[in-house]
Amino acid sequence: MNPDVRVRFAPSPTGLLHIGGLRTALYNYLFARHHGGTFVLRIEDTDQARYVDEAEQDILKSLAWAGLHPDEGPAVISTDEKTSDADATGGEAKNISRIDFDTDIENGQGAMDGEMDYKGTFGPYHQSRRRSRYSMHAQQLVDSGHAYYAYDTVEEIEHMRERLRTPENPNPKYDAQTRMQMRNSLTLSEQDLQELVEEGAEYVVRLKVPQGETVPFEDMVRGPVSFETDELDDQVLLKADGMPTYHLANVVDDHEMKISHVIRGEEWLSSAPKHILLYRFLGWEPPVMAHLPLIMSPSGGKLSKRKAEEEGIPVNVRDYRRDRYERDAVINFLTLLGWSPGDDRELLTLEEITREFSIGRVGKSGAIFDFKKLLWFNEHYMRQRDEGELAEELMALIRERGLPGKESLSEKEQALASDKDFLAGMVRLLKERVSRLPEFLEAGGFFFEAPAQFDEKAVKKGWKEDTPARITRYRDQIAGLDDAAFRADELKRILTEMVEAEGVGFGKLMMPLRVAVTGAGSGPDLFGTLELLGRDEVTGRLDAALQKLG
Repeated sequence: MNPDVRVRFAPSPTGLLHIGGLRTALYNYLFARHHGGTFVLRIEDTDQARYVDEAEQDILKSLAWAGLHPDEGPAVISTDEKTSDADATGGEAKNISRIDFDTDIENGQGAMDGEMDYKGTFGPYHQSRRRSRYSMHAQQLVDSGHAYYAYDTVEEIEHMRERLRTPENPNPKYDAQTRMQMRNSLTLSEQDLQELVEEGAEYVVRLKVPQGETVPFEDMVRGPVSFETDELDDQVLLKADGMPTYHLANVVDDHEMKISHVIRGEEWLSSAPKHILLYRFLGWEPPVMAHLPLIMSPSGGKLSKRKAEEEGIPVNVRDYRRDRYERDAVINFLTLLGWSPGDDRELLTLEEITREFSIGRVGKSGAIFDFKKLLWFNEHYMRQRDEGELAEELMALIRERGLPGKESLSEKEQALASDKDFLAGMVRLLKERVSRLPEFLEAGGFFFEAPAQFDEKAVKKGWKEDTPARITRYRDQIAGLDDAAFRADELKRILTEMVEAEGVGFGKLMMPLRVAVTGAGSGPDLFGTLELLGRDEVTGRLDAALQKLG
């Protein structure tokens, strides 16, 4: 371990964890693991007005699902269905679970809701439990002349902005130019201040940003960066309810938790000069900073929730958990969403990524979220998995959701849904045709129930006047096979002999046979499908199709 490298992921529990937030957590995790450092999770819950009860559990579950286990901070230890997930650097194995996410998400419970475990010696790791620390440092800033009390009401601030708003300055700031016109401890007399204190008037603490200075720093992604203090506002540090804003709490916590590197999204770049000023005023050394490029929508602009919904892209990590995306696929995809290994490799294990990860290879420009590429990754990783394991997950999925379009299951469907060998056979036949686990059930509905309707285009194209006679002859031949002989190669041999004897093309019987059994004109290997369905089911479906289609 390298005790000098400490990074943190510090989400706010104001909503479900965004996929961009998971990438930030991933880059912090990779940086820590690459350098043998410490990965800290801190919950920045000071915005009580926007606090969402389920958000923190969602953050914890999402990180656990992704395998990004914090070394310090609040964490959840699973109490059942544990599987080993060794650290990419060969560390101690951690316990994670493949959980029934639909049930867990709706109820806020489940396999990940085990005993809460707080790890580390720099806690508490919830900002709401560190209020006294922020108040103390806010007072320190006021006493040293780097902050001040402001008693302005919301209406007074808005009136100031309306009065000063011009086309050249559409958003006037509370800054060095305007603070002297407002009600604060820099403009009010001692008597006025005393009266306000005695009245119990509400106030905030604001940062006193100096005029005419340049705030430079070196960003690990962007190189030299600088801001002019004349462009900054006098940021609120402590709110009227006594809670800190992000800016004060962030700086205090990063210092007291000995964070060495702050790796966060580009949207926080404009806040960096305020943070550097705070470090200077408090007499602390700032951490090294790295601001990650934005994740961009394919149509342009930041991948907001609205844009993602418009383009059919899941935006919350919970969506990926619920829809059974492969964890390795999501991790591989997110890693390359802004970072490159330095060559054209795309498929990388977490161990390989950890070994090679470097902030120096993170790009400056926004990374486009290519959803089709994510599906390509998902297909790859899903196809590498054991068919029996996928079958077990399908069983769990059916228990949770049933079958697509079904309010309830028949006895036959229930029996098939609990038959691991049957489901493994279905996986084998459909594996190259689907992108995500739920699609096995969407594409393979015909395995559970005979078709009630038939694809009109396929019927029109393949069901001719002589088709019923050919289907009948094939049906009679395969009906005589015993169970041991009812195999794909034998079923194909019989059909091949028939079409050769009649001097017709293979498709003359192949397509109508598929339509009769599955209801569709295309699908997985036909003879493998027939074998999996079994003799009695296949002959019964052929009889029904002959009766319906004539």
